[in-house]
Amino acid sequence: MIFMATNRRIRQGVYSDEEQNNKRFDYLYDYQSADQDRFLKKGKKGFELALLSELKRLQSIGISTPKVGIYIHGFNNNYQQSLDELSALEKSLSAVNGYAPLLIGFSWPSSGKVAYYLSDREEARDSVGAFTRFLMDINDLATRNEQDCFSTSYCISHSMGNYLLRKGMEYLSDALGAPAGRKLFDETIMLAPDLASKDIELDGKGRYIADFSRRVHVYYSKHDRALKASSIKRFGGKRLGRQGALNYRNIKDNVVLIDAVNYANKEAMEGQLDRCGEQVSVHSSYRYQKNILEDVIQVISSIDREQISNRQAITSEETINNHFKLL
Repeated sequence: MIFMATNRRIRQGVYSDEEQNNKRFDYLYDYQSADQDRFLKKGKKGFELALLSELKRLQSIGISTPKVGIYIHGFNNNYQQSLDELSALEKSLSAVNGYAPLLIGFSWPSSGKVAYYLSDREEARDSVGAFTRFLMDINDLATRNEQDCFSTSYCISHSMGNYLLRKGMEYLSDALGAPAGRKLFDETIMLAPDLASKDIELDGKGRYIADFSRRVHVYYSKHDRALKASSIKRFGGKRLGRQGALNYRNIKDNVVLIDAVNYANKEAMEGQLDRCGEQVSVHSSYRYQKNILEDVIQVISSIDREQISNRQAITSEETINNHFKLL
């Protein structure tokens, strides 16, 4: 089942590529797929009740600890495309997991046009306030129900969505301080992150992501041409989603990097079509490629990094049990 939160402003009856004023955002639920493909209801209270109801339903069918996933899309996505991504991820995870996951998308006002990369980055930056408020709401909901609802949470962020995640965690740290006890996310999965490689390091701008997560997995591939273009736009800086970390001895113990080059490449994705019947790019392969998704499912299940199947440790003097490659 999928839900949505969005800070996009409604223009002419549809969610546009502009953000709402004053860090506002909408909660959407009661999703209708197929020919309707829309959410029928809106509002925080109804959203929370529907979410808790689905968690209880999953428990009633034998899933003792259901998981709540949050998905943050990347650049070049209008509202419908962000919904398409969320729906495609639900379908892909269902096929590997054996049942439909519970996913909440956060749709920020990306333009849906490749040429608007820099303006998308500005929109992501302008969306941080709304996204941080959303994270605080989710944290509050989990805290209020932790005695009655035995669920776990994870976050999947793709591409520039990782920039929004990075800034949101930084602002969350300003508001809440360092987390004590329960983490906001059990697992955080960063797919093709459009961040500087150094951001993941101990003194990097992304260090707050590791602070609020029990564990962080970063998936990257040298064949990601979209991030190659991003590197050029960012004045040649190495991107985390293309090169991985710069210094594996300077990252937190709970951060793991995964080289997905064997599956995040053009040949492996040949013929794989998205929901609209278009060829899936290497940059988006992580949501569709079965071998990558099987690894992601094991991460979500909180299996120890060394016990996850079909991956091999990359050992060298530069790594400390934090660098792996998909086989």
